[in-house]
Amino acid sequence: MPRYFVRPLALCVVSAACLSAHAAEAVAVDAQQRASLLEFYAQQYPGEPAARTVFESVPVVGSRGSEVVGSVETSPYRGHGALCRTQRTKFVLHGEGKQARWQEAGMEYYAWLDRGTCRAVAEPVRMLQRVPDAELEGVLLYQKPLLERARLLMAGNTACAPLRALKFALAAVDVGAAAPRAEERYALVFKSDRDSYARVWLRKSGAQYDAWNVTCPPVL
Repeated sequence: MPRYFVRPLALCVVSAACLSAHAAEAVAVDAQQRASLLEFYAQQYPGEPAARTVFESVPVVGSRGSEVVGSVETSPYRGHGALCRTQRTKFVLHGEGKQARWQEAGMEYYAWLDRGTCRAVAEPVRMLQRVPDAELEGVLLYQKPLLERARLLMAGNTACAPLRALKFALAAVDVGAAAPRAEERYALVFKSDRDSYARVWLRKSGAQYDAWNVTCPPVL
């Protein structure tokens, strides 16, 4: 798929094999590991407060093993209009016990709508590509009617038809093309309660968005 944006620091730069972010599962860590991550983060980003931490067990591609990935989330900040943003810096834990060391593994950007004080939310929407604030706010505002329109489009897609009645929540916003040589568009990526995905490609008309096409890839 052609892309005009470059993702900053992909999450597969620190291990001999890339990490599979799609199969990550939340994992509990002890107080010492959590403290060591926050200490390492403070060394790498002095003066940048950590709002919260998230830990996951992530399988390593090409291996039966897994690694602990810790994410440090910054305090939410106001974007355009009702838009709120935050970013997560990811770190991989190498080794065990006193030999355990953290190593930076990339950064992810998130957004959501909140007309109040931009409080952190449990499931913010991930930005797979950079999207201007004004455009992003509009896309997020229309997510519910766009999903309902996409359900109608799913009926004519063999891969999507079995999923059309599932419960979906918006997981990510992307920029790309639905097919080779197709026009670049925004896409809303919805995740179902059965861990399946629907990627809804948008068409803009004036200030309005409409669901133009839908694909159902197996992963985000």
